[in-house]
Amino acid sequence: MSQHLPDPPEAPRSLDQQTGARPTGKPQPRQLPRYKVVLLHDAVNDLMFIVRTVMELTRLCRAEATHKMWEAHHCGRSVLLTTYLERAELYVEQFASRNLRVAVEPA
Repeated sequence: MSQHLPDPPEAPRSLDQQTGARPTGKPQPRQLPRYKVVLLHDAVNDLMFIVRTVMELTRLCRAEATHKMWEAHHCGRSVLLTTYLERAELYVEQFASRNLRVAVEPA
């Protein structure tokens, strides 16, 4: 013969320090800051080498990579993508290993 025991009482929930409201139970996802990876003008490397490298490292299609290359060539810079800081820094290292310059800027 099993006996049904009452559920233990719920622990009182504390109030949120900023809003004064009780938490809803689900934690709010924290948004990480975003950063732009910017391709800089390159007068040394072959233009098609730049396109191929952008395609290989960023997964942009040929048309998009070509557009980004020409934009950097004529304007001095072109935003390749926006991502999180750690990933942006990885792109900097990968492009540097192929003798291309990219910069990271807050988005």
